[in-house]
Amino acid sequence: MLLTQSQPTFSSNIRYLNTSTQFKMTMRGIFTLLAISWLSIGFSQATGKIEYKQLGLSFVIPEGWVGQETQVGYMMGSNTIPGVILLLPHDVPYTLQQIKQQAYQGLNEGNGTALSLNGELSDLGKESVGGLFTGTLEWQPAKAYIIGMRNPHGLGMTIVAVTTAENFNDKYQQYAQTVMNSIQFKKPESKEDIGEWKEWMKNVKLTYMDSYSSVSPGVDGMTGGGYSIKKEIDLCGKGYFIYYGSSSFNVGSDNSSAFDHSTSDGNGSWDIIVGHTGQPTLVLKYNNGETASYTLTYEDSKLYLDGTRYFRTTQGEYAPSCN
Repeated sequence: MLLTQSQPTFSSNIRYLNTSTQFKMTMRGIFTLLAISWLSIGFSQATGKIEYKQLGLSFVIPEGWVGQETQVGYMMGSNTIPGVILLLPHDVPYTLQQIKQQAYQGLNEGNGTALSLNGELSDLGKESVGGLFTGTLEWQPAKAYIIGMRNPHGLGMTIVAVTTAENFNDKYQQYAQTVMNSIQFKKPESKEDIGEWKEWMKNVKLTYMDSYSSVSPGVDGMTGGGYSIKKEIDLCGKGYFIYYGSSSFNVGSDNSSAFDHSTSDGNGSWDIIVGHTGQPTLVLKYNNGETASYTLTYEDSKLYLDGTRYFRTTQGEYAPSCN
């Protein structure tokens, strides 16, 4: 769906994945997009200033370029300049140091798709860093100038000016920086009251449970296999969370089984912010630097994280383990 200059939200889901590193996930979105339509995109004619009020974001399409919304963010192209400029919102709020760390790691997706930082990152001001990345896209040589921007009000932005290695030149850095200089961040306008969500989610236990078992027909005492999964997230009023996860798998008969059990717990901080679509989003920041985010919805007296039902409890044996 093409955005007009007044449309406020991304129409598609651009959250990539819930965890792992932001830089790798946004780069994977680039490859998914360009692998489908490598430099052969028919652009609609959006020009000028684009504003997303519920993201607290606005930017200006450069002169001579036109743009449209995509499944991974926003894309701009030109009738005379080969390549594209991509704007990719971050999945969770990142510090500038986290953005730098992920950029230095680069990425290798396999199948002839890899990009790595060529040289050092440059401090571009506006809490932004940029660098030249070189590599291949499905075995085709490619180059990109990529900028990572921190947003003091919420979700930051990655700007990518990318083309084939043959067509790339220093102007692609200028293209990316022109867009960067036009970006304005402000406090997003949520569809719901974020303050109410934060109060409602304090000192609660969120529990997800799933199980399955099957019986082999005609054989006494034999089972076809099964599994059980349980996840718990304790959201404590002091701002930290505790995560517990367990899983078990049973295969074969009563006398022969394979069992795998794993648990993990650890403290990190949690918050609720305005997500990509203006919906409240739970963000978990683990102490090891990893992050996870979940879009929150409440329908028919049921709580959902990314569309998956979680039970919300506060008392007795189902109370959170908060100090």
